[in-house]
Amino acid sequence: MEQNREEKIDLREYMRVIMKRKWTTITVFSIIVISVTIFSFTATPIYQASTRLVIEKENPNVVSIEEVMAVNASGTDYYQTQYKIIESRTVAREVIKRLHLSNSDEFFPKPRDTLVANIKRSIQETMTSWKDAFTDLLTPEENRIDTSGEQETDSDLVSRFIERIRITPIRNSRLVDVGFMAKDRALSAKIANTVAAAYIDQNLETKLKAAQDAVKWLHNRIDEERKKVEKAEQSLLRYKEKHHIVTDFSSDVEKVTAQKLAQLNAQVVDVESKRVEAETRYRQAMALTGTPDMLDSIPEVLDNKLILQIKSMEVELYKRISELSKKYGQKHPQMRAIAAELKTLNKRKSQEINRVINSLKNEYQVVMAKEKSLKASLSRQKKESLDLNQKAIGYSALKREAESVRNMYQVLIKRFKETSLTENMRTGNIRIIDRAETPKYPVKPRKRLNVLLAVIVGLVTGTGLAFFFEYLDNTIKIPDDVKQHLKIPYLGPVPIFEVTTSRKPGNQYAELVTLHSPKSTASESYRGIRTSVLLSSAESAPQVILITSAGPREGKTITAANLAITMAQAGSKVILLDCDMRKPKMHKVFNMPRDRGISNLLVGKGNPESDIINTQISNLDIIPCGPIPPNPSEMLGSARMVSLLDALRKRYTRILIDSPPSTAVTDSVILSKSVDGVILVIRAGETVREFTKNAIGQFQAVGANVLGAVLNCVDMSKDSYYYYQYYYYYYGEDGKKKKSFRRKKSPKGRYDGQEV
Repeated sequence: MEQNREEKIDLREYMRVIMKRKWTTITVFSIIVISVTIFSFTATPIYQASTRLVIEKENPNVVSIEEVMAVNASGTDYYQTQYKIIESRTVAREVIKRLHLSNSDEFFPKPRDTLVANIKRSIQETMTSWKDAFTDLLTPEENRIDTSGEQETDSDLVSRFIERIRITPIRNSRLVDVGFMAKDRALSAKIANTVAAAYIDQNLETKLKAAQDAVKWLHNRIDEERKKVEKAEQSLLRYKEKHHIVTDFSSDVEKVTAQKLAQLNAQVVDVESKRVEAETRYRQAMALTGTPDMLDSIPEVLDNKLILQIKSMEVELYKRISELSKKYGQKHPQMRAIAAELKTLNKRKSQEINRVINSLKNEYQVVMAKEKSLKASLSRQKKESLDLNQKAIGYSALKREAESVRNMYQVLIKRFKETSLTENMRTGNIRIIDRAETPKYPVKPRKRLNVLLAVIVGLVTGTGLAFFFEYLDNTIKIPDDVKQHLKIPYLGPVPIFEVTTSRKPGNQYAELVTLHSPKSTASESYRGIRTSVLLSSAESAPQVILITSAGPREGKTITAANLAITMAQAGSKVILLDCDMRKPKMHKVFNMPRDRGISNLLVGKGNPESDIINTQISNLDIIPCGPIPPNPSEMLGSARMVSLLDALRKRYTRILIDSPPSTAVTDSVILSKSVDGVILVIRAGETVREFTKNAIGQFQAVGANVLGAVLNCVDMSKDSYYYYQYYYYYYGEDGKKKKSFRRKKSPKGRYDGQEV
């Protein structure tokens, strides 16, 4: 969870980097500010004049010719297009032509006859000649183009002219400022006004050219449409003559035809029902002809008045017969007369019934004939309607075509007249609102703004460069680097102090600063490291301590010697073992021989009692390296080394071992398994992080206890912001304040610190 937490911003760390790289920041800041200031106060002033234009959304509606000259200004792309037209090379060439700028001093200044100008001109001419020669060398002769003529000069002038045009649209409006930048303030206003005028003229000419093209196109199109109208009308006339069409087909004609069909159809239906009814009556009467008694049941017979009278007369006669039969016989004249009369009535009744049947037959035949006639008329009317519809379809198609081409012809005639009126009409949607005036103040250079920006940019660039250099510096410099990158405890710093190579009688322990300068800052640092080491374990202070480094020349030997002295001065019985059997140095630090030492003891040819050297420092003994053996790693990892350490543990409170660099050889890694703790000496500002991490990884791989790291050769003045608590004044024996150390370049070429 600790790794996932967002790192807090440490302002003190940022301040330390700035103070450390302050000269980088100051140098970059000074260069930028001074350069910009010199440029701002020596540059030629540039003036800008602006003409304000309004670009309307639509054209003035003088005549209805929007289709010909309408401007679609509903979107921003229209205005962007107009801005690019203002900056076009065509407009630029027109302005150059109107104002004769090809010979203007604004674009072709006379060369100044000064030393700097002559040198600059000579360099430019040389570079140009080299460029031309190089181009001719690479380009085949047949493909070479002569670009030294007027066209190149004109093109270059137009390009430089366009670079000075400034288009500034006014937000939320149709206004735009057209500006021009020039050294001559009066010329800037003149060119700005001319650019606006040339742009408006070009816009009008474009529209008028479009109108002229439209007139020409309309004239040609009208001739074509006239021929189409004539052809369509001739086709319609021939069709009418062919089909004998006198009047135009209309909806009324179609309605009348439909009504006729409906009437005929209704009559046919009616006559069919009547025919069926007459036929039924006639068939019924014919069916009862064989049974005369049943003929009286026919409705027409029953309703016949004559038959009814005959029947009434018969009834009367039958009554008389009934009465007379009672008096007379059948052959009585009266009876015969009545019988004859009845016979006559029956005959008349039969004749009347036959007449009724004949009338039914005639009625049936009449209705049937009428039905046939109506059906024939209906068929003829349907055929006429179909023929009429077919003629109407063809007629309508020809008529529509004729009307269509006639309408198109009329529209073209109307547009032709409207467009012809615009050929001499100079109206547009662009107008000048405010003409450019001669500017009073230059727009370039803006001295105050430039200097302010230079200050800001200088600070940002200088600070950024300082942090960039700090980022590139992957060495261990401060305690936070030890904690953050190495993940091991920090034991303390050792400031730089002067180490001379001379061996004068009074300076035989020059590296032992804790001995000859016990009140110096370096001595206090070693005592602080001693305290950190003794308190590094919660249970008990480590007894056997291995002192090593990741690489060579990091100060581990001097650190081991001074740390041993501080422990001895604290009252502990200390022995210092020089186990660096590659390049031993401890005997030189203490100015003693190394004829016998560790190597003799490990091969069994030595005696600890005789090989231990008692120093002039109280409680401090030393065993030098001895002769350099051919196999140091095997000797340091042998059982004799473990036995030697066990024997020394019984006699001494603290055992300090100086060993070779861990990444160079494996001696220190082998020894780390037999000691209580390992101290890693790091040269501040020189030891690379990855190099040190590799060394720590080796110790952790074998299970060694890494007590922490010592930052050696710390430049207190360079990192004074961080190490301010170590850089202090102290009181000497005389009671006067003295500075803790000073910087001085040693004969070896590095800066060391020494008490004064």
